[in-house]
Amino acid sequence: MKLNPDPEKFRNMYEKDSQRMINFKDFETESLRLLTCPVFLIGGDQDVVKTTHLAAMQQQIPHARLLILPANHGNYMMADFNGDVNDQLIDFTLGQIQHFLAPN
Repeated sequence: MKLNPDPEKFRNMYEKDSQRMINFKDFETESLRLLTCPVFLIGGDQDVVKTTHLAAMQQQIPHARLLILPANHGNYMMADFNGDVNDQLIDFTLGQIQHFLAPN
């Protein structure tokens, strides 16, 4: 709301996002197995996507890496639902991403 206080635009975003989640179809196992690019799955132990689901996806993607953080939905990269920012967690997450992306 701080970024855009227009209630109609907020409602529009909410409707699109909720419909995307309601109608989401999971990735097909064969599609995951065909990935050849580096994949780094990141989630929180209290995130929307369950850790068991991320772990199953990681097993299906060749050479994928998985990072589970002590976090809820996205607060390892931004403010939590209360607007609180955990700079140490964000710095740790960014460090792990940089390490993953660094050339071998």
